[in-house]
Order: sequence, then structure tokens, then C-alpha cells
Amino acid sequence: MPAGLLENDGLMYTGATPWHKMGTKLDSPATAAEAIAAAGLDWQVIQQEVYTRDTAGRFVTIEDKRAVVRADTGEVFAIMSKGYTPAQNNNSCGLLDDLVAQGQAVYHTAGSLFNGRKVFLLIKLPDDITINGDDVIQPYILLSNSHDGTSALRIQLTPVRVVCFNTLRFATKEKGGFYGKHTKNLMQRAGEAREILGLATAYYEMFAKKADEMLNTRLTVMEVQDYLQKVYEFKPDKTYADQDHRRISAYETTLDLLAHPTNTLGGMQGTAWAAWNAVTYYIDHERVVRGAADQRDDKRLDASWFGAGADIRQRAYDLLVPAG
Repeated sequence: MPAGLLENDGLMYTGATPWHKMGTKLDSPATAAEAIAAAGLDWQVIQQEVYTRDTAGRFVTIEDKRAVVRADTGEVFAIMSKGYTPAQNNNSCGLLDDLVAQGQAVYHTAGSLFNGRKVFLLIKLPDDITINGDDVIQPYILLSNSHDGTSALRIQLTPVRVVCFNTLRFATKEKGGFYGKHTKNLMQRAGEAREILGLATAYYEMFAKKADEMLNTRLTVMEVQDYLQKVYEFKPDKTYADQDHRRISAYETTLDLLAHPTNTLGGMQGTAWAAWNAVTYYIDHERVVRGAADQRDDKRLDASWFGAGADIRQRAYDLLVPAG
């Protein structure tokens, strides 16, 4: 199995093959329960007592700690504090049922990584966005959660550029997400989640406006080079030859991607929109990850949505569109 998709992971999708090229195609599920069952996510997370041995060799309970365990396989995900409450897959994913039931969205992709430590559910909103005449952006909502304490339950708005399946999210700093700590009152905050999801239309209108601003911002060759060196965090006190070879590789690959057909649609070359899309294409399709060829797509997906790739994307956006 690929590196992140282990023996106890599953994936499902509906419609056309998703941009990450993973999963088993199924008919469109009507509820989150159907989606998580199809993706093999219909298991529970339980908490068990944690023990240590005293000097006499006897087992002693560690009162303020609990093991977070996947019930069906017995795999221990993490050791957490007693106050940690798992957000079960069926409960957390069910936050999106209202949108689907009202015809405002359809379930698109569901799955897990690393034997269930990280789970996600992707739904697609109905109205696509068109930039520059023929550059189509599909609006998605991504729900993700971890069972090992590495991240909170999160719902974020995630545009995907159809022509090259780039993830274009820039929701982090613009009220584009709902975050919930793993506590007993998490599900009581569902109303807050729905309120934020209700802002999706306004968010995507803002997205279209800012994309249009980038499309109409021309950059010189020198400006693009300076921009990309900042994106990949070149050290200003070092010569080009002395920069980290990984940063140089990322920079030079992205420069080449400026001439990619997806970045020349409708004469968009030479614009901030083209420069940003070159970065996002690199993150989603070209960024080097370790492992054999069949191990890379899932690791790149994980980094693009949740890790270093997401950080690069946000930095690339912030450099082009200053706050405020």
C-alpha cells in the first residue's frame, strides 16, 4: 500500500476521478453515514486506561492519561490527557448532512490516512466559478479530523482549479474554517460550524474577486523571481549557489511551470494569478516527496491539505495579496 494509505485505510469518491487520483468510485451517497461506510470509516475510537509498573513490578494506573484506540483493530493512536474526547467519524462528518439534504452540496470523497489517524470528507458545492473566461474553479468544503491529537476537527473551504486540479485554498486567515477542540462540548458547537458554512457563498465571491485582482496584476520577470525566492524562503545572506538545494529545485521547477499550458490560458502569463498557480501546481503535482513512485500521491495529498504544502500555498498567497 502507499505510505499514507495503510492496510486499514479506505477511500471512496463519486463522479469523475478526483484530482488526487485515489479511491474507489461509488454512487453518490445521500448521507455522511453512507459516505463513511463506503470509505471504511464506520468504526469507533475508544479510550482505555494507561498503566505503568512500580518498583515492585505491579501495574499502576496513570490517572490523568488515556490511550486513544481504534476499536476494530486495537491500534493505539496516541496517549492523551483524561479530558480528551474523541470526535467519532459518524458524528463529526454528520455536521455536513444538512447541506447535502438541502441540495446545496454533494458528498464527493471520504477516506483516512495512516490507519485512521487522519480522516477526511470532501463535499462539492453546486456553483462553479469561472476566472478569465475559461479557467474553472470548483468550490469544495473539506472536513478533516485526527485521532492522534495532531490536529483538531476542522472544516475549511477548498477551491480546486479544474484545468490542473490545483488546490487553491486561502481560507486560513479569512474566516474560512471551523476548528473544534476534542472536548465533551464539541458537538454543541455544530451551530457555529453551520454558521461558518453559511458564509461559503460570500467566501467564494471574495475568492473570485481576489483571483480577478491577481489576474489583472502584471509582474516583471524580476518580480516573479523575487516572489518565488520569498515563497521558498531563500536566505538573503547567501548567494544563489549556496541556497539549500531543495529550495533551488523548487524554485527552478516552479519557474518552468510558468510556461505550463495551464498557466497560459487566455493570456494569463505574466500575471500574479499565473505565478500563484505555478506554485500551487508545484505543491500538488511536482513537489518532491520521499518513497517509491506508488507511495507519493497520498503523501503529497496529506502535505497539500494539512502539512508543509499547505503552508507554502498560504505564504505564496499572502505575498501577493497583503492582509486587509
